[in-house]
Amino acid sequence: MEFIFPAVFYRDEENDDYLVAFDDVRIYCEGKTIEDAFYTARKYLKDFCKLSLKMFGEVRERPRTYLESRENHKNEIVLLVDAEVKGLSKKQEEEILSFE
Repeated sequence: MEFIFPAVFYRDEENDDYLVAFDDVRIYCEGKTIEDAFYTARKYLKDFCKLSLKMFGEVRERPRTYLESRENHKNEIVLLVDAEVKGLSKKQEEEILSFE
């Protein structure tokens, strides 16, 4: 299963790195480069989705659209971050998809 959420990347001049925040889930991380920050954000989002699936049987949070995030953060970089969660049985995937 794949989940995609928009993330906001902030340039931190003082620490010479990038901070990342997701509008729709409480995930925050950072990286020295934008690429590093993106891959860290992807890992955190994947872990969040796996835990949510394990605890609730679904990812309850629904991402806003890229355009909504872009409109709310006009001066920042907004990227779509994907998280592919593997290892679910066919039955688990069908149960999860039936909630959407």
